[in-house]
Amino acid sequence: MENKKPSGRLINDAKTIAEIVLRTGLQAGTILGAKAAYDSFFKRYEKRDINTVFGEFDYSRVAERLPRTAFFFPCGRWKLQGYFYPCYNAKGMVVVCHGMHAGADDYIPFIEYFVLNGYAVFTYDCQGTYASEGDSTVGMCTPLVNLDHALTYIGNDKQLSQYPLFLFGHSWGGYAATAVLSIHKNIRGCSAVAPFNSGYTLLVEKGEQYIAPFSDMFKFDFPKEFLNAYQTILFKDYTKYDAVQGINSTDVPVYIAHGNRDSVIDFSHQSVISHKDEIRRNNVTYYVGTGAQAGHNTILHSPRAVAYQEKIEGDLKRLKKDYDRDLTKEELAEFCNGVDHALYSEVNTEMMRDILNMFNQALK
Repeated sequence: MENKKPSGRLINDAKTIAEIVLRTGLQAGTILGAKAAYDSFFKRYEKRDINTVFGEFDYSRVAERLPRTAFFFPCGRWKLQGYFYPCYNAKGMVVVCHGMHAGADDYIPFIEYFVLNGYAVFTYDCQGTYASEGDSTVGMCTPLVNLDHALTYIGNDKQLSQYPLFLFGHSWGGYAATAVLSIHKNIRGCSAVAPFNSGYTLLVEKGEQYIAPFSDMFKFDFPKEFLNAYQTILFKDYTKYDAVQGINSTDVPVYIAHGNRDSVIDFSHQSVISHKDEIRRNNVTYYVGTGAQAGHNTILHSPRAVAYQEKIEGDLKRLKKDYDRDLTKEELAEFCNGVDHALYSEVNTEMMRDILNMFNQALK
């Protein structure tokens, strides 16, 4: 009978569990369950079938008018898929950082807005997302790690390093864009939409919400001691950085936007705005999304886009009711073909004009 050696991953998992036991004193069984739940939440995210996606959230829909170059750049042991969108006589370059459960293409309407208004754009898929390498998205600090490596790559590239550098991030990416200000000091301006303050503490703050999908599978609480130890093992010193610290470390202009009915990143508890009293600098502009633009994603879009999104969702729901079943892939693709994708993904021009004006002022 052949004796098989344990895989490298199993050995690493065993070492990790042993280290957490030593750090926390928790039972190995508790740690195994907590680790399984944690790892299941931060799975790898593949790109959706474009034939069933509403909006201009795929490069194929804008390729004829928006040229780009795709390439890979290193991030530790992985390679991330990067994209560069050139702009003739560009005033600067905006690094666009996507949100969780999304990728770079999901922000094409905002990328195009910057390009049309005089800025080149550098963006990328985070680790474990879409075209980038990685078997998981690892955790809430991942976008900070990835952005740090992206900015290092830019700084070492002869062409890219010539541009005045700006940041735009949403949610996961908004946290990264603000927290990275503590690490990189060549940023000219930073904008963050629906950002949370700390990747390290967010899981504890949202523990009940995040563990709920696994409550039938894992009968235990999500121990804070486990989260602290495991995240420190995964991310090391990156856990020490947060948005408030990043903003307080610089004098460059920062723009923070958040919807006051955000159900993903709570406006009054987890958001950067909720930590407003801790921000000592007077370099921050705040924008609060209200009404139709009060949500985590709706703040990104124009009122008429939000209304159209609601109409499309209503039409789709009625169609499913008429069929008395879910649509087949072919039926959904046919429905998707009739959507006005440009209108569906139209940007919040009031917010984007503010950000653009802030960037332009920073260049003077």
